[in-house]
Parts: sequence; C-alpha cells; structure tokens
Amino acid sequence: MDNNFPGAIVVEAAKYGYPKGTRNNHPVAWVLHTPEEPPDENPSTPYYFHNLTDRNASTTYFVAWTGLVFQCVPEDEGAYANGVEGKPYPLWANSNINLNLQTLSIEIEGYASSIHLTMPRGSPQWVSLIRLMAHRCKELGIKPENTIGHYQVSNQRSDPGMLDINAIVEDINYLLKGDDMTPEQDSRMKRIEKELADIHMWLFEAGWVVKPPPDIPGNNAGFLAKHAIINNGH
Repeated sequence: MDNNFPGAIVVEAAKYGYPKGTRNNHPVAWVLHTPEEPPDENPSTPYYFHNLTDRNASTTYFVAWTGLVFQCVPEDEGAYANGVEGKPYPLWANSNINLNLQTLSIEIEGYASSIHLTMPRGSPQWVSLIRLMAHRCKELGIKPENTIGHYQVSNQRSDPGMLDINAIVEDINYLLKGDDMTPEQDSRMKRIEKELADIHMWLFEAGWVVKPPPDIPGNNAGFLAKHAIINNGH
C-alpha cells in the first residue's frame, strides 16, 4: 500500500477493510487512541498489527513517541478500531453506517493513564500529531472539531485518557490558518526538528531504516520520516 500522508512510514496492518479493497471509507472525523505501549524509542504497535492473526484490530495511523508517523491502513479503507459500545454515535456520524467507515484512527504511543504527561504540548510527538491531522484535515475536508477519544464511543475503553483534545483541535486550527510563529515557537520547532533528525540518524545507524534522514527544510518536523523504509520489506 502507498501512504496518504507524505511523512508516513508504511507498515501495513494484516486486518482491515469491509472487505479489503472495497475503498468505502469516507472519513469525516478522527478517533484518538493509546495502544498501552511504553513511550520510548522502540515503537511496536505497527508491527503488532502487521503480524496480527487471531483477531480483527488495526489503526489508520500511529504516532510514535519519537515523532515518527506510521500508516497501517489506507485512508479509504476501514480500520478495525472504533466499535460503538454502550454509548451513542457522535452527532457528526451516521448511526446507520459502521463508525470505522466514517473515521480515521490514530494510535498515539503511550498509556491512557499517562499520555497527557508523556506527550506534553509542543513535544515532538505532539507536533507530529498536529501536523499529520492538519495536513489530512485540509486534504480531506475534515473539521478539526470532529475529533474524539475512543472512550467517547465505548464504555469499555478509557483511551486516550486525559489527553487535551481541545488543545489538539486548537493547534490544528492554528496551523491551518497559516499564522506566523512567534520567535519562541520557531525556536522550539527548530529544536524539535534537530531532535527528530538525530533520532532518524540513530535508526539509520542501527539498521532500522535503510535510508539516512533527508535534508529537512525549516518548520517541517512532521515530515522527517519521508522516504524512510523499515528493514522488514514494508
């Protein structure tokens, strides 16, 4: 599969689609999740979904603690992520259509109980999440306000915990407006870009990525993984 977001590393999930290949997902919203995976330099969730055989589960995107973005399911296919359990459909959704065929899902590396602490506003992971969502909102016409946590449609889930979704929506809208950054924001962005480039080089030197990091233009932290290919053939 190809990626829809220019910066995404593709690790295709084994399970998705209604059936796979029908391309009948028409996303109008986002659902945010946490995979209950430690926030560290070893993202495992994309590979878990890639190798999954015993149940139906997947996500459209995964945003690592390092700031790297992975895509696991094509946007026009339904990921197996957003079962509606014990709660009503959101107002923007059609209750006669599977919610997985109206949404894009993002797994954010971390735990529901602590994601608000491990992904603070302005961190590499936060910046990559905002850039991913803003890019796809603009491309697909999704309203940033149509963003919910998994717990909002299922009484069996608590993710993504206390993550500040209102702040996420605010930052997406700020980016979509194209407002100039303050000097402080610009300095922070450059620092994040340098940190992500260092991480990418570490992955390259360790053999996880077969291409070195590209030259990165200013204020482009969300696209650091462009052209990266993981050494498992995906």
